[in-house]
Amino acid sequence: MRLGDICSKIGSGATPRGGKEAYSTSGIPIIRSQNVLDWSFSSNGLAYLNDEQAKTLSNVEVHQGDILLNITGDSVARACIVPSDVIPARVNQHVAILRPKEKANATFILAWLQTNKDLLLKLASSGATRNALTKRMLEGLDINLPSIDIQNHIAELISLIQSKINLNIKLNGYLAERHQSWKHQSLLT
Repeated sequence: MRLGDICSKIGSGATPRGGKEAYSTSGIPIIRSQNVLDWSFSSNGLAYLNDEQAKTLSNVEVHQGDILLNITGDSVARACIVPSDVIPARVNQHVAILRPKEKANATFILAWLQTNKDLLLKLASSGATRNALTKRMLEGLDINLPSIDIQNHIAELISLIQSKINLNIKLNGYLAERHQSWKHQSLLT
C-alpha cells in the first residue's frame, strides 16, 4: 500500500515573510527541522507566530497524532509524532506533516519510517544538489500495512520501549547531576 493512500494529509509549510526575524517569543508555535528529532520532539529553539501569521499558514496546522518528518537538508528523514503540548502549531517548509487515516496507526508508521531511514536518505539524495524528500516521493512510498489490530499491538510495544528509554534518559541526567554535585563536594573538602 502507498503512504499516500493511508494518509489524509502529506504536506509542508512555509516561512512567514521576513524569515527568522518575523518569529515571536510567544504565540502559536511554528515547528522547524531543529525541533524534529528521531523518535522525539525538541522544544529547544521553538519559534512562534502571531495570530495573523498563523492564519496565513492555517493549511499546515498540526493536529494530534500527526507525524512530523524533516524533508530537507542535513536532518532529512528525522521523524517524530507531535507532542500534544505543542498543539496548535504550524510547520515551516522543511517539515512535512503526515496525517494517518483511521486504518493506519501513527506510531506504526513512524516506526516504519525510522526502520526505512536508509531508503528515505537514498531517495532524498537522488538528483538534487541538496537532500530533499518531495511530496510525490512520500506519497509513493510502499508500506506493508498489516491489520489495524496488529499495528496497534506493535505500536503499544513501541510505546512501552520508548517510555523505558525516556525514563533511562531522565535517570542518566539525574545521576550525572548527582555525580557533579558529589564531585563538587569532594573538591570543597
